[in-house]
Amino acid sequence: MMKKSDFNSFSLYEFLKQQNNHSAGIPFFLADRNTYKNAHVQFPFRTFTYGLGITYSGGVDKVKIGNIDYELKAGCLTTIGPGIVCTWQSDYTAEHDTIYFTAELFNGFQNSSFLQSLDFFAHGGRHVISLTDEQMKKVAAVFSTLKELKSDSQVIPGIVHSLLMLVESFHSGLAYRARTNAISSRERIVMEFRKLVAGRYAEQKEVSFYASALHITPKYLTEVLQQELGKTAKRFIDEFVMMDAKYLLRQTSLSIQEICYLLGYEDASSFTKMFKKLIGVTPSAYRAA
Repeated sequence: MMKKSDFNSFSLYEFLKQQNNHSAGIPFFLADRNTYKNAHVQFPFRTFTYGLGITYSGGVDKVKIGNIDYELKAGCLTTIGPGIVCTWQSDYTAEHDTIYFTAELFNGFQNSSFLQSLDFFAHGGRHVISLTDEQMKKVAAVFSTLKELKSDSQVIPGIVHSLLMLVESFHSGLAYRARTNAISSRERIVMEFRKLVAGRYAEQKEVSFYASALHITPKYLTEVLQQELGKTAKRFIDEFVMMDAKYLLRQTSLSIQEICYLLGYEDASSFTKMFKKLIGVTPSAYRAA
């Protein structure tokens, strides 16, 4: 288990590489079910890399990305980009393949800015989707090649790029379904709302702001969120902020007052009141635990 003193500099990517004796100088890391056996990473952490994984089989594992709970079952494809707060709610014991990498992987290959155009890595994106059997076979084939050639630094960037383009084609198919109304208007509202909150939560915490941006009423937005996610729009916003607060309290040396301002609260009293209401303890108690 990680010592409390390690929280301030914790990086899941570096931690897993170190735990598995992987070269620190190589900007990618391949993980499977054995990678997490002794990790026990069940506290909020912010991602500093790109991660892409496919779950082949096994029981249901749970992960919170932002403040959305996901169940990782067989056939799930998971994508998470830098800067997102996550919490594993169980040890990841399913059969799976995952690659973690940094933008430096593509130095000398092509401009790594293309990564920023991939919405599935961004805040509020579709971080977990279900694949068809045919799609799973394609992803598994690329991972098989990655594992076979992982020591060849000249070819790895091209293989990872191919994997990303394959995943982008899956997500583009989902986007097409959305445009052709195969995805309901309520689902589209939830998707856009999540993206907006991820980008504006520190400065905008009122439901009315997001409803206006989506051209619907606050009442209708809350109805949609209640039906689709089981929580009100206000609850969603507050929980999103608290996920970031938990990360900042555990993994930085910022004072509670500094965290308060960083998250957009006018005073520490309001922040403390909301934190205790949603988390059950004060920020100070959470940090000390």
